[in-house]
This record gives sequence, structure tokens and C-alpha cells, in this order.
Amino acid sequence: MGAITDAIESEAGLAADGVSSVDEARARIADGDVAGVVTGYDLPDGTGMEVVDAIRQEAPQTPCILFTDVPPTEIDTASFGDVIVEYLSRDHPDAHDRLGFIAEDVLNHAAQVGFLAPDDEPERLSALAEYDVDTLPIEDSFDRLTDLIASHFDAGVAFIGLIESEEEQILSCHGADLDSVTREETMCTHSMLQEDVMVVQDVREDKRFSEIGAYEAMGIRSYAGANMTTPDGHVIGQVCLIDFEPRDYDATERGELQDFAETAMEILELRREVRDAAAESTEVLA
Repeated sequence: MGAITDAIESEAGLAADGVSSVDEARARIADGDVAGVVTGYDLPDGTGMEVVDAIRQEAPQTPCILFTDVPPTEIDTASFGDVIVEYLSRDHPDAHDRLGFIAEDVLNHAAQVGFLAPDDEPERLSALAEYDVDTLPIEDSFDRLTDLIASHFDAGVAFIGLIESEEEQILSCHGADLDSVTREETMCTHSMLQEDVMVVQDVREDKRFSEIGAYEAMGIRSYAGANMTTPDGHVIGQVCLIDFEPRDYDATERGELQDFAETAMEILELRREVRDAAAESTEVLA
């Protein structure tokens, strides 16, 4: 490990903490403030992919470098998931010099890596396109729904958004002037990857979001988001709550928010079916 930390510190000018096992890595990750991970593949108590999994649980967008003499064909690359993983062979003649260069480059550009995306992203976007919301009369229905949601939960902000390829389009919002948010900056990018309602009790205490200036400027302190899922199982949007003080939601409240998300999806689906039926009737008459 000494040679690796030396390469990172001397070549990249970065501070590096050396650990020698999966358990030690997990403990260090749990302490927080890990900007990046460099790991071998074969470790005394497991593999480097277990270290990758550990950082994924704490901070999913943290860049990782796999530095090993194990060839990529023998590594379960499917386990890389959505974590940024660079592969560097130890057998390269200038491996340690290259490690320092790659570590510096990956960390300096980590902020430019856009966002996590679900495994079915292409299919999900195709499903979203079928609704073509600009042609659907949903504004009034959704405005009534967000008013009701905000009142029901006594929340500062309630909104319904569809998650497009690069941004979240806000279809209706009670309590704030929101139109669209980039996927890098919306918490819904993370929420949509969870099966259950995602709750952030205190944004300032969550390292995924604590450094996002827009949240600080708006005074956002808590968030809850529920998936809008199509009949085919694709998550295309979110129904969300924002408040200006730390807040948790119990199991009943989370279930109610999910119910509202399903109602929003049902409205969207009904409007699409009516539009498509009308179009088919027009084609028959023609």
C-alpha cells in the first residue's frame, strides 16, 4: 500500500490514507470525507469490488480506481454499477506514475460526471416519450394535486416532475417557482433509483447534497420523493415534498406520498389513453 499512497501523493499531490483490507476500507469510508478510492482486486479479506460497493452505499458518485494485475476479463465488471471506476493494470511499465496521473485526472473531473442513471435508462426515456406531456391537458389536475399534497403534509413545497434525459421538467409546483432542474442538481436523480420513498431528513447533513449551493440558496432542509412508475415498470417521474426545516416522514406518511405518486401516474396514463383513442378514431374516420 505504501507504493500506492506514495504515487498518489507525489505524482498527484493528493493526501492519501493507506488501508490493507476490506474491513479497514469500510471503516475509513464510514468516517466520511473520502474524495476517491484506489483499490487492488485481491485483498486479504475479500475483493476490491467490495470496497467499491461500500463507497457506493455512502457516496454513490465517488470515483474509484481499480489498480490490479488481474485482467478485466476475470473481474465482474457488472458489479461496477453506477460508480465511476477506472481500471489500471499493475503490469504496465510506468504503472505507479500513471496511477498518480489518473488519480488526479479522475478526481479533478469527478464533478463533471453528470448523474446516476437507472439500468433501464434508454427504455425509460422511450416510455416517457410516449406520454408527450405537452399534448396532454394535465396542468389543472396536477395543480390541484400538488395543492392537496402540500396541504395534507403541511409542507412548504410539493411538486410533480418528469425526469428527462438531462433535466427534470416540473409539471406542477405548490409553494415555489420551479420550472426545470438539471439532473445533476435534483435529488430526484437519486430518489428515482430507490424502490421505496426516499427521505432526506436534513440536506445539510447529507454529503450527497450538502455542497449544492442551490439548495442552500433556497433554504431547503428536507426532502421526500416517491416514484411515478409506468404500467411497464419504468420510473418516469417523482412526486416530492420539500420543507425548510429538518423533517422525517414515518411509514404511514411515506405510504401516503407513494399513493399520491400513483395517483399522478394514473392521471397521466388516463390522459394518454384518451389522447391515443381520439387519434385512432380520427384515423378510422379518415
